[in-house]
Amino acid sequence: MTISQALLSFSVVAALLTVIPGIDTALVLRAAVSRGRAHAVAAALFFFSLVGLAAV
Repeated sequence: MTISQALLSFSVVAALLTVIPGIDTALVLRAAVSRGRAHAVAAALFFFSLVGLAAV
């Protein structure tokens, strides 16, 4: 594998990972669609608090 092939492969994988939403985004969107804005905000705050706890 040449450097240009490796760079192209990396670029494709990095672009796909950037475009695909994470599990937290998917769950917040599901809460917004199925239960409304209040549940989506609660889900977002829940994930935000998990990130804060993980950093400690």
